[in-house]
Amino acid sequence: MPKPKLLGIEFASKAAPVKAAWEQPVATTSAADRRLFAARLKSLKTFEFRAKANPLTAGDPVTDEKWPKDLRRDYGELPNLFRFELADRWRGYYSLIGEAGGVRVWILYLWSHAEYSRQSGYAKI
Repeated sequence: MPKPKLLGIEFASKAAPVKAAWEQPVATTSAADRRLFAARLKSLKTFEFRAKANPLTAGDPVTDEKWPKDLRRDYGELPNLFRFELADRWRGYYSLIGEAGGVRVWILYLWSHAEYSRQSGYAKI
């Protein structure tokens, strides 16, 4: 399958505030947390670089039964879902949305490992 033309990478409503918090930590954020934020941002940049090279192979496809339970509530029906790993055991979800002339990568969620496990059905809480 040929790689689709990438029109852009966007952060959806649930992922944008998380990224913003990493980029602009509050004054009371510890130095250790700032280092973790920087590591996550660096791994996010690596994902973006891979998505620009080929959005189909930048992450791993997610089977329907492992889609997050809140996904349809938050975003409605989506044609596909992929996951990618970030530093400090964080995970991201993205979807490729077809538009005239190519596809756009929508980063839907940026979650800690605990939230990722709970939402994806791995943790039995």
